[in-house]
Amino acid sequence: MSETTPPSGASFFQKLKDIFGAEKKVEEVDLSFEKHLNGHEIRVVNTGQPIQLLLGGESGHKLHIYPNTPPYGEGGLTIDCFIIFDPSRFYNRISGFLQLKYGETLLLGKGDVVQENLFGYKSMVGNRHLTIAHAGDALIFKDLRTDRGTTLSALSKPTEINRVEKWRMGKLRALRDIYGGDIKPLSHSQALVTIREVNHHLAKEAYRPTDSRGVPGGLLELPDNMVPIIVGDLHGQVDNLIKLLSENAFLSAMKDFEAYMIVLGDAVHSEVDGEMEDFDSSILMMDLIFKLKLKFPKQFFYLRGNHDSFSPDVRKAGVAQGILWEKAILKTRGKAYKEEMDRFYEALPLIAISKDFIACHAAPPKAKANRELLINTHQYPGLVRELLWNRLQRPNYPAGYTRGDVKRFRKALDLPDEALFLVAHNPLNPDDCIWLDVAKTPNHHIVFSGRTNAIGMFTRIGQKLLPLIIPTENLLDKINNLPKQSLLRERRERDSTPH
Repeated sequence: MSETTPPSGASFFQKLKDIFGAEKKVEEVDLSFEKHLNGHEIRVVNTGQPIQLLLGGESGHKLHIYPNTPPYGEGGLTIDCFIIFDPSRFYNRISGFLQLKYGETLLLGKGDVVQENLFGYKSMVGNRHLTIAHAGDALIFKDLRTDRGTTLSALSKPTEINRVEKWRMGKLRALRDIYGGDIKPLSHSQALVTIREVNHHLAKEAYRPTDSRGVPGGLLELPDNMVPIIVGDLHGQVDNLIKLLSENAFLSAMKDFEAYMIVLGDAVHSEVDGEMEDFDSSILMMDLIFKLKLKFPKQFFYLRGNHDSFSPDVRKAGVAQGILWEKAILKTRGKAYKEEMDRFYEALPLIAISKDFIACHAAPPKAKANRELLINTHQYPGLVRELLWNRLQRPNYPAGYTRGDVKRFRKALDLPDEALFLVAHNPLNPDDCIWLDVAKTPNHHIVFSGRTNAIGMFTRIGQKLLPLIIPTENLLDKINNLPKQSLLRERRERDSTPH
């Protein structure tokens, strides 16, 4: 490295800084050939081309890095976000990925419990193996292992470059087929037929013990051998539900009876400023939810939230959304449809449990509640209100639930302390979408899925329920503009393929 000569008029401390504190120049490389780091640091200009990592050398653990947003700017220099995933898991089973956003640095290695569950690292991967920094126009890789190191290469084949996009387009096409065409509000007659079919299914919904009236009760007891996909409040963000269903292997796992999705209520009523009195997205959201319920009667579940009502109590920022929701339904769908919506709300479960979680919309009951009471919630309106409306105890909300209420609720349902207790309803700030161990309550988390920048959710990867944060994307136009000919061709190919 050449010496740096300080200017003659510089102070003594400036001279020391210039001589000893000069930035080390990072080698800039293209990936025309494999690059073996072996303890070095390199800079790779972002061009939109995906990258393959081998942690631990040529026979190491393989990860792929793909742009999650298309490159823009001069020469494609700016990519807001990358995703990092294990390709052996990503395309064929429920898995997870890491996000790398502009200005962030990720440390890859076995020492991170979340990564170990996501990727199941091979033995040659170190606890602190590699850092990747997103510098805007480039990714900077710093190898922390000199013994087994890291190998980088570009994924250059067209099938590799376009694999993630093609994989996701297939899911969008499948979702469009489930809906029966463009995802737009159903006609008056279609909507009425659809909701009546949904209510017929709810009258005998799977996994719900019957209450004293002989109908499915408030408790949903889900099988332990299936993977849960748990979604918080969506609040009219239809794109977010489409994004979730076109990510990961969620849709195919539901088709194969390997997973189920639970929405924790409040799919309707936008919380975006300027949209709180607009219910078009809420109507479309419920149409999509109803279609999913009919397609997956034993794989798609909706728990009731406090906004799942026409009550005058349902308000946001002074907007009487419950009353306005009723007016919008009557205007667009008519009285018969509104009556079916009332039946739908009354028929919904309130609590879901499995071996490693409890989930409801808002809160655990403060009073003692057991399995029998949760099945017969129709007899206990006070209990229902707590499950739908109560919030975490805070200085400005002293009547809220506490750590002790969470612990007692787990015990009442014979679940271990390690079982997650998941709620939505109560986002703790306007920016995030997941809050872990809230109020210092172990394994009690809040999840929110209705943001316009990120979607929070939980799913089981390996043996552990993990939080995932997925970036939002405008998908309605994309799914509705899929080439119709290719859709027809793909459907014919699927129908003619031997099973």
